[in-house]
Amino acid sequence: MLLDAAERGDPFAQFEIALSLEYGNDGEQDFEKAFAWYSKAADQGHEVAEGNLLLQHVLGQAKTIVPEVVFAGLKKRAESGDREATNNVGLCYQHGYGTAQNYREAAAWFQRAAEAGLGIAQFNLGGLYYEGKGFEKNLSAAVEWYTRAAQQREELALIQLGNMYQKGIGVGLDLDRAFLLYLIAYRRGSVRAANHLAFMFKKGFGTQRDDSAAYMLYLESISGPVTPDIAENLSYRGTAYYWLGYMAENGEGTERNLRAARRWYSRGAACGQSNCIEAKGRLRGKSIQTRCRS
Repeated sequence: MLLDAAERGDPFAQFEIALSLEYGNDGEQDFEKAFAWYSKAADQGHEVAEGNLLLQHVLGQAKTIVPEVVFAGLKKRAESGDREATNNVGLCYQHGYGTAQNYREAAAWFQRAAEAGLGIAQFNLGGLYYEGKGFEKNLSAAVEWYTRAAQQREELALIQLGNMYQKGIGVGLDLDRAFLLYLIAYRRGSVRAANHLAFMFKKGFGTQRDDSAAYMLYLESISGPVTPDIAENLSYRGTAYYWLGYMAENGEGTERNLRAARRWYSRGAACGQSNCIEAKGRLRGKSIQTRCRS
C-alpha cells in the first residue's frame, strides 16, 4: 500500500520509502533509490525530505549536485531557523564540504543548533571539544555536551559517554554507568551498543561475566545493515568477528567449532582487522598440527 501511494505521488509515502531504503529497515539498503524517492518528495515541498536529501550529499551518499549548491541550500534553510539544517551547515564547515574547512565556524553552527535542543548537534559540539578542533581540547566541556545529548537518548552520545566512563576519560572510571549507557542505547535498537555490551559481558565490566550473552550480542551487532559511516561500521564488525571467532575457537559462550572460528576470522580479516588476520594464520597452523598428530 505504501509503494502504491508513493507511485501515485503521495510525498509522505515517498519520504517513508526513502527513509526505509536509506537505513535498510525492510532488508534493502540502497542510497541511490533513497535519493530518488527523497527527490520526489522534496519536489512536492516535503521539508524533511529536502533536508535528508541535502544531508545525503554531505555524507557522500549522493553525488549528483555540486557541493557548493548543497551548502547554499543548507545555509538558506538554516537561516530560516531549521535546526537540522543548522547542524548540517556545521558538518559542511567541519568536513570542508561546499565551503572551506573551518572548525570555528563549525562550532558556531553546532552551538546554535545545540542550544536549540538538537541532540545530534550537542553530540557534534562535544566531539569538537573532545578532539580539540576549533578551540583548545576540553574534556569537561565534551562531557557536558555529550551528557546533554545522551539525556535526549542520542545514540552516538550514549555510546561515546559510555566509552568515556568505561575508560575514565574526562570523568572518573565508572563501569556501572558505562554499562547502563550502553544498555539504554541498545534498548533503542543500536547495533553499536550491542557490540559494546557484548564486550562488557565478555569481560564482566559493570555486570557479571556472561559469555553466552556476549556471544549473542556480538551476533546481533553484525545483523543490521551497513550504516552510512562505512569506516566505523567495518571497525565495529571487525571487532565482533574477532570475538565471535575467538569464542568459537575456545568454546566460550558457544560450542567449540574451529571451522566456525576460521570463518569468523576470515570475515574480520576482510575488514582489515589485524588480530583476525593473525588469528586466521594461527588457526591454520593449529589445524595442520592436529592433522599431523592424528
